[in-house]
Amino acid sequence: MKRSIFIAVLGMGSMVAAYGQGYVNFSNYYSSSQTTGVIYGNGPDVGLGAGSEISVTLLYGAATDTLISQLTPLSFTGSSGQSPIALSGNPGPVHGSGPGVFAGGIVNLPAGGSYAFAVSATGTLGGNSYTGVSAIFTGSAVGPATPVGNLPLGLQQSTILINAVPEPTTLALAGLGGLASLVALRRKKA
Repeated sequence: MKRSIFIAVLGMGSMVAAYGQGYVNFSNYYSSSQTTGVIYGNGPDVGLGAGSEISVTLLYGAATDTLISQLTPLSFTGSSGQSPIALSGNPGPVHGSGPGVFAGGIVNLPAGGSYAFAVSATGTLGGNSYTGVSAIFTGSAVGPATPVGNLPLGLQQSTILINAVPEPTTLALAGLGGLASLVALRRKKA
């Protein structure tokens, strides 16, 4: 009797877990002629779509979240491998399935419903570290009984600019330059 109750409870728990999950297609591909994607905002490759040196991660949170800091990176195994997903090829003009475009596959979210989504992009090119994040868009994760939904249209078709992150020594030199300017200005007034 105890065993059958335990098995029944376990079976109901697995059904709740199965129906409590949502799915979304983690991809920004929408057309073979697309011109938006993950693009360098500065540096020697400014304006070009990022290649395999850059990886993207899906961020998600409650549909009411409005700040990137409120979102959580989603670790998953997509059809392309582990998260984060590397873009393809070398930096170049953005086009469908080329630079700036990612296809991470189907992502399993902790529960179905509406979410806030964003994409974070990071990597290194030519010794420079690059980072960027998209705007936040709200969308739904569909249940297992329906076809898998895409990311919100605004996120799927937006441009994500990635910019070089200054090295700490560059920031230190800028700070010293500012300090020297303040000292010179103070001496000039005295």
